[in-house]
Amino acid sequence: MKLFNQTPRIPFLNFYKYAFCISTIFITIGIIFIFIKGIETSIDFTGGTIVNVKVNQDDIDIAQLRVKATNDLESNISIVLAQSVDSNKSLIITMDFLNDEKILDQFLADVFGTEYEIIQVESIGPKLGDELRVNARNAILASLLLIGLYITIRFDRFYALGSLVALLHDVIVILSIFSIFKFEISVAIIAAFLTIVGYSLNDTIVIYDRIRENILKYIDKDKYDIINQSLNETLSRTIITSLTTLLVVLSLYFFGGDILKPFALALLIGIIIGTYSSIFIASPIMFLFEKKFNIISDQESNYVN
Repeated sequence: MKLFNQTPRIPFLNFYKYAFCISTIFITIGIIFIFIKGIETSIDFTGGTIVNVKVNQDDIDIAQLRVKATNDLESNISIVLAQSVDSNKSLIITMDFLNDEKILDQFLADVFGTEYEIIQVESIGPKLGDELRVNARNAILASLLLIGLYITIRFDRFYALGSLVALLHDVIVILSIFSIFKFEISVAIIAAFLTIVGYSLNDTIVIYDRIRENILKYIDKDKYDIINQSLNETLSRTIITSLTTLLVVLSLYFFGGDILKPFALALLIGIIIGTYSSIFIASPIMFLFEKKFNIISDQESNYVN
């Protein structure tokens, strides 16, 4: 399936300076937000307790309930109305790690009498939260290192540098967006990050493959023109893949429920940023470093000789 009857002739490399400026400005703003405001993390990393409570009452003042719970339970508490059908309400209560669940049960009984039911209680201790945070960081770093090694073996060190810069760009941009808009980072979001890394890498490898094929095919052609040609030749595939994936993620976002919304949102942002970086970050970085050091890959030199 093709979107264009003829291969477009968009000079993508002509825009790399603008793309670099936009990305640099956005990442700088994001890093400032991260240092000043930090990153909101869920109880997966900080430790705490999440309680899903079903309440059969018509009118519930969430703000007043939150204040009373904070005072009575002596804990930082967040209460969200997750679902409401007539008099049936579903409340999500997030609080510091709760050693004795009977205290919460007593509080709910004082407020709602017998008109409530605890559906689910999920507790994560502070020590386990620290371990999850370290493991999540190590998983992202390990994936980036292995990806760099794979690209270096398959293509060239400058191709690997371009792909790693693009992947780091994607992760930092998404972290910046989450920090600016105060979205929580959870284990599900880390899984989304790793998914985005794989998605962006796949798109970048397709473009790199076409660049390598065209370099070997058009020996006398300038590499600047070859990269532009390769980006245009893979543009149809890139757009179709991104759009079809976006449709699935949008369905997940709108119909997957409140629990899956943060995961879907991270994927949604990641697909857009990943598509952008594979075109305007990865290939230009590779081209600029090869041009700076005036080095061609071993495969290209063997073919020329």
